[in-house]
Amino acid sequence: MADMDKRVLDQRQPLAPDILVSKNPATLEPIGEVALASSAACGEAVDAAASAFPGWRDLPLKEKMKIFHAARRILLERKTDIARLVSTEKGSPLAESMAVEVLGSLNALDYYAHHLEKPFKPRPVKLSVPLFAHKKSAFHFQPLGPTLVISPWNFPFLIPLYDSVSALAAGNTVVLRPSTATPLIVLRLGEIFREAGLPPGVLNIVVCRTPQAEDMITNPKIRTVMFTGSVGTGKRIMELASRNLTNIVLELGGKDPMVVLKDADLERAARGAVWAGFMNCGQSCASIERVYAAKEIADEFTRRVVALTRKMKVGNPLDPDIDMGPMTTLGQLQTVEDHIRDAREKGARILAGGERIKDLPGYFIAPTVLTGVDHTMKIMTEETFGPILPIMTFSDVEEAVSLANDSAYGLTASIWTRDRKTAAGLAAKLEAGSVTVNDHMFSFTEPKAIWGGIKQTGMGRSHGPYGLLHLQNIKFVSADYLRSKGPLWWFPYAPPKLKIVEGAVGLLHHRRLRDKVKALGSLLSSLRLVLQSSSIRTIWEIALRIFRR
Repeated sequence: MADMDKRVLDQRQPLAPDILVSKNPATLEPIGEVALASSAACGEAVDAAASAFPGWRDLPLKEKMKIFHAARRILLERKTDIARLVSTEKGSPLAESMAVEVLGSLNALDYYAHHLEKPFKPRPVKLSVPLFAHKKSAFHFQPLGPTLVISPWNFPFLIPLYDSVSALAAGNTVVLRPSTATPLIVLRLGEIFREAGLPPGVLNIVVCRTPQAEDMITNPKIRTVMFTGSVGTGKRIMELASRNLTNIVLELGGKDPMVVLKDADLERAARGAVWAGFMNCGQSCASIERVYAAKEIADEFTRRVVALTRKMKVGNPLDPDIDMGPMTTLGQLQTVEDHIRDAREKGARILAGGERIKDLPGYFIAPTVLTGVDHTMKIMTEETFGPILPIMTFSDVEEAVSLANDSAYGLTASIWTRDRKTAAGLAAKLEAGSVTVNDHMFSFTEPKAIWGGIKQTGMGRSHGPYGLLHLQNIKFVSADYLRSKGPLWWFPYAPPKLKIVEGAVGLLHHRRLRDKVKALGSLLSSLRLVLQSSSIRTIWEIALRIFRR
C-alpha cells in the first residue's frame, strides 16, 4: 500500500514544488500538506497493483470478508476523528460528516463483509436452443484486474471508499487518486485498510497532478477506470481510455429534478427539498437542482421552503448547531454566483439568500431560493453544484415529465405524491438512473442500490450486486459431454446435410403442429443416411423438447 507523506504544516519552512497545501474552506487556514507523487511513483503504484492482483484475485472470499470486517471495526473506533477531518478539510457540518461520510462508509463495509459469496457464484443457465439443451452451461464472474479510481472532493471519504471497496469486492486491485482539494482525508482510508490486513499493493493511494493521472489512465496494466467528476474531464478520460480500450465507469454529475404533485404532503416535500438542496452545501451530484411544483400548490410549497431556508444556520462546520458550512473551493463558489447572476438578469426573483456571507472568512454563501425561473437560465440547465433551489411551476403531469426530462443529465429524480399509481407511471417516464418517491438522495448510501445515470451523467454503474457486474468479466462457460463424433452441422457438407438442416429448421421454427410433424419426418428420413454422426434416439429427445415448448 503506497501512502504518501503527510505532516503538520510549518509555515516557517519553504515549500518544495512537489508539496500540496490543504486549507480549511471555513477559515482559509492551512491544515496540512501532502507530498505529490511523481510520474515514477504513480507508475510504481500501478505496477504494485498489477503484481498484487493474482494473489488478491485468488484469496478466498472469507479472507477478504474478514478484511472488510476489520476495516469496519477500525473505522467505527475512529469515527469522530474521521468526521472532524472531513468537516475541517471539506467543510460539511460535523453531524453531516458523521451521518453521511462515516455512517455511509460503515454501511458499505458491512455490506461487502457479509455479501461477497453470492455475486461470485457461477449462475447455471439452461440454453434455449433445443439442439444445445444437453450442454452444461453457466455464467462465471471474474475480476478484470487493476482498477484506477479517480475520486472527487465533494464526498472525500465516502466516494473513494465506496468505489475502492466495490472494486476490491469484485476481486480487483486498486490505485486510488483522490482530489487535490481534499487529499488528507483519503490518506486515512489507506491507514484503515493497512491496519485491517489488506495485503501490500492491493490498495495504492497516490496524490498527484493531472498529467500523472493521465499517464495512469493510459497505462496498459490498468483494466478499469472509475471516475466521478465533471463532464469535460469524463470525456477526456474516455478519450484516453480508448487507446487501450480500457473499461470505464463514469459518473459525471446531474441536474436532478424534484416533481411536486398537487396531492403531495407539502410539509414533507418542503423539508425534503431544503435538505436535498442544501445538504453538503448543495455539492452533490444528486442534489435537488430543479424543483417543479404543480400550480395548485406552488405558492404554499414555496412559502414553506423559504421559511425553512431562512431558519438555517450557516457557519463553521465544527460548531454543533450549524446546518450548512462553506463551499469547498473558491472556483465552485464563483460558479454558483455566476448562475445566480444569470438568473437575476433574466428575470428570476430571489426569495432567500443569493449572496456571500461577508462576515465569515471562508467560502460561505447563503442558501438561496429562486422563483420566476425557466429553461433559458443556467440555473435550470447547467450543473450548479451549490445551495440553490430554483422553483418552477407546471400545469399537468405531462408538462412536468417534459420539463424534468429536458436536461442533458440523467442521474436521479424524485416524485412527491400520495398516489401510488401516479408515482409508478411517472417513475417509468423519468429519464434517470434512479427515481425515488417522497424522498431524495438516500440511495447512494444504500449498498444494494445501484449508482449511475444516463445521457451526460455518464455510463456504467457502481455499488451493489449489479454495480459489481461493470467491474467484472462475465464469462460464459459451456461443456458438452455427449458421446458422439460431433454435431450434424460439422464438416463434411455431404448432400444429405442440407436436407437435415432444412428439417431441423422446420422442426424448430414452424408454429403449426402439422408442419412440425412433417419436418420431423423429413429429418428422420434424411438421418438414415448419416446415422454414424448421431443417433435417432438423440433426435427424438430433441423433438420431444420442442413439442413440449
